[in-house]
Amino acid sequence: MRKRPVFLPLKKGHYQIIIMKAPALIRPLILITALLVAPLLQAKKPQWKMIYDNDTTNLLNCDSPFRDTKAPRVFTDEMVRMSVREAAIPGMGAQILSPGLGWVPWWKSEIVPLKKHEEWFEAYYGKKPNVGEHRYLLAGGDMVDTFVDECHKLGQAAIISYRVNDAHFKEFAYNKEAYNPAFAHSTSQFYVEHPEFHRVPGGRNHWNDLVHNWTIEAARQHKLDIVSELIRNYPAIDGVELDFLRHGFFFPDDTPMQQRVAVMVDFIKKVRAVLDEMEKKDGKYRYLGARVHAYNMYNLWENLGFAPKAWQDAGVDFFNLSPNYATSQQGTSIAEVRDLASEAAIYGELTHTADTWTMVKLGYDDNHYRRLTKEMLETTARIYYARGADGVSFFNLAYYRAHGSNREKKGPFNEPLFKEMSILADKQALDNSPDAAYFFTRGHNAKFSANAKGTTKTYWMDMVPARGNGPATLRLLVLSEKEATHGELDAPEKVKREGWVVKINDVPLSPVKNTWGAYPLKTEIKAGFNKAEQYVAFSVPANLLEDGPNKVEISNDKVAQTMRLRFVEIFQNPK
Repeated sequence: MRKRPVFLPLKKGHYQIIIMKAPALIRPLILITALLVAPLLQAKKPQWKMIYDNDTTNLLNCDSPFRDTKAPRVFTDEMVRMSVREAAIPGMGAQILSPGLGWVPWWKSEIVPLKKHEEWFEAYYGKKPNVGEHRYLLAGGDMVDTFVDECHKLGQAAIISYRVNDAHFKEFAYNKEAYNPAFAHSTSQFYVEHPEFHRVPGGRNHWNDLVHNWTIEAARQHKLDIVSELIRNYPAIDGVELDFLRHGFFFPDDTPMQQRVAVMVDFIKKVRAVLDEMEKKDGKYRYLGARVHAYNMYNLWENLGFAPKAWQDAGVDFFNLSPNYATSQQGTSIAEVRDLASEAAIYGELTHTADTWTMVKLGYDDNHYRRLTKEMLETTARIYYARGADGVSFFNLAYYRAHGSNREKKGPFNEPLFKEMSILADKQALDNSPDAAYFFTRGHNAKFSANAKGTTKTYWMDMVPARGNGPATLRLLVLSEKEATHGELDAPEKVKREGWVVKINDVPLSPVKNTWGAYPLKTEIKAGFNKAEQYVAFSVPANLLEDGPNKVEISNDKVAQTMRLRFVEIFQNPK
């Protein structure tokens, strides 16, 4: 195991002894230095309770207070600064910037010079690149430096996230006619000239196949060179996060797990060595994080070669455990990572949505989505803390805002819940909150066939009952086949939705009339929960919910037609 710096905070009395023994002329300097250094004298892992991830592209793609939607889409320094300011709320300890997709650096690079890249792109695809961030960079802009500067002005740690194997738009890489010049930031000359590096050379046109095979040393060395350049170019950063979820396939299917772990450990050690190299020059410790799957199931960890203890010992200071896109309260492996990697900090990731579903026309950012409310965020954070998390992180939160196409179907939109998020940094405050909003989306759109008597599906919902564990309501979002497969209809179908039978922890629940709207608790959010008429409700007796997995059994013994179960939610009855 590598040695990590362990700083012991000096007590006030120690400062007094040092100051009294020092010459009078330098005592004020020692005092000022001590006061400045004291907050930095931390233990082995970061002490942040909340981390905010800024994917950069939202600055041009989302309607926001810092982009005039009627003006040309021009990327500016002030956009970066304003995005940092809005997220620097009480309790936020660090912010993360993702400068690009990892193939074409969004900083001044000698490995993939932007001007040279654009010249290659135009020559290869026969189209002039049309990327707002590129125009900003080529005009002398520096988003990384601006981000770090603004973070430090506001007392935030500045972390840069590097996507190590991003697959966005790779399905168009060899289709010159279809390639959109707005995606010129996603595919590099190195990628196009090495189809033999694909995880499945010649495989189907799928992201999982089109990412690189990391058993090939040259493929991963290219990424190591880029992230190393980033670290050396920006000594002011407070650390780097390696985003292994963009995207989470790295090895041919027949690669032994031992080899996968060895490859990843080697890569992490080399990145850690570059960070340590910088520390030797200026004495500043820089953190190394890893964004990984929150679930140890469905081969997700195997796809990453993820072994928490081995990765920690290779140099990872914090793990960002991500549900990938939609927030989930169920099935996370926070407790397992906590047990295996006791020295590292663990953050449970929260996003803007609990579920997405297909619109009639599907494209990038063309899905409908279920927004998370304040109570859903708080309840999820309470579960994360109870299972061993040190804090929470936020991903894609900017996408509460208007973005993508089909906006008339996806809207109305909302601002991110910044003003309501500070409580998420306070475990004790969350434990004392009487509100709860549990939800289950794993296996959403489960089919319940008509006349299939005795069909029961069992779900396990992890819960940390709110203070009092009082009476609550369980609701099912049940949809007809048309409603479930044709996106968001203007009006629900007129079908009979009664006849469902529900038990929690083997206790039958009594059906009640659904008197709540699409969102049962008061919220400013107006979209993304289907329609109130599509829900059926049941009464949950007080003290029935347990700390830990709760068994929820759902059957359709008396349902007259085939239906889909999209969502299960349990909420404390409003007072």
